[in-house]
Parts: sequence; C-alpha cells; structure tokens
Amino acid sequence: MSSGNGAKYTTLFLLLLGFLLAGLVFLYLWQGTALAKLRAERAALVLSVADLERQKLFLEHKLREAYSPEVLSERAKALGMGPVDLSRLHYLVIPDENGR
Repeated sequence: MSSGNGAKYTTLFLLLLGFLLAGLVFLYLWQGTALAKLRAERAALVLSVADLERQKLFLEHKLREAYSPEVLSERAKALGMGPVDLSRLHYLVIPDENGR
C-alpha cells in the first residue's frame, strides 16, 4: 500500500507542478502582451506629440505673418488710415491750478 501512496503523491506533485508552470507561462505571456500594447500606445503618443509640435510651429508662423508690420500697414491703409498730418494736429492746453 505504501507504493500506491507514493505514486499518488508523485502524481499529485507533478500535477501541481504542471499547474504552477502553466500559471507562470500564462503570466509571462500576459505580461509580454501588456508590454507590447503599452509600447504601441507610447509610439502613437510620440507621433501625436510630433504632429502637435508641427501644428504649433505652423500656427506661430501664421501669427507672425498676420501681425507683421507690412500686413498691419496694408490693413490700416484699407481702413483709410495713414501717416499723421502734423498741420492738422492741434493740442488742447488745459491750465493747471496755477494758471499755467
């Protein structure tokens, strides 16, 4: 009978060892899959950041163009504005409490 118990224990031990190994393999594969997914997400975010940086530079360029002195001068002329005519410029003098 003792040889039968030894065989049972050996079978039980091998079965538990198999489950343990299968669990470890599953965890290893799951970890690898999760890591691959995170790497793909990181790559997508890096591309997104690069695209946003290009858009920012483009918008900064457009802003500099829109508010350049030449463009502002053209807009002012289109509104009828021009250089100041000093002959039409008059100052209003308001005396202070001393009468000056």
